[in-house]
Amino acid sequence: MKRLICISLFALLVGVGPAFAQTGTTPATLPAPAPQTAPAPLPAGSRLAFVNLQVVFTESALGKQGQDRWRVLNEKLFAGLSARQKEIQGLTEKIQAQRSLIDDAVLKQWNQDLTRLQREAQFAQQEAQVQSDQLQQDVLADFEKQILPVINTLRLEKKLDAILAIQSDPGGLSLLSIEPGLDLSAEVVRRLNTMK
Repeated sequence: MKRLICISLFALLVGVGPAFAQTGTTPATLPAPAPQTAPAPLPAGSRLAFVNLQVVFTESALGKQGQDRWRVLNEKLFAGLSARQKEIQGLTEKIQAQRSLIDDAVLKQWNQDLTRLQREAQFAQQEAQVQSDQLQQDVLADFEKQILPVINTLRLEKKLDAILAIQSDPGGLSLLSIEPGLDLSAEVVRRLNTMK
C-alpha cells in the first residue's frame, strides 16, 4: 500500500516538473478538483473504499503547504534562470548590432563569452531541475508519511479490507460508476486538517 501511495503521489507532481525543465518557465499549479458536496455515508457491508489522492493533496492544508514550498523554490530558481537568459539575449543582440563595427578580436571575445554564458545557463537549468525534483520528492515523502497513518486508521475504524488510491491523471485507476459513499477523500482531508 505504501508503494502504491508513493507512486500515485509522485504522479501528481511529475507532470508539472518536466514543464519547468523544458521551457524554463514556472510550472503551473495543480488544477483544483471539482467542488464536492457533503460526502455520502459509507454503505453498510462495504469491504473496499477509495481515496482520490489528488483531491487530498490539493485540498488538505498539508498538501497545500507542500505545494507552496515547491512553488516558492521553483519561482526562486526561475528568477535566476530568467536573469541568465536576459544576459545571454543582451549579449547576442549586442554582437548582432555591432558585428560590423568592432574589431575581430573583440567580436571573438564576445562570442566566447556568449558560449560560456550559454553553457553556464544550461548547467544552471539542469541544477535547478535537480533541486526542484529533490524538493518534489521530499514533499511527497512528507505527505506520504502523514497520510498513511490516517488512511490505516480510517480503514480499521470502518472495518474495510482495503482503501484504494485513485488519481485522475492517465495511468491512474479510473472509476466509471461507483457508490459515492466509498469515496473517503473528504474524510482524509478533514482528518489531515485537524492534525497538528
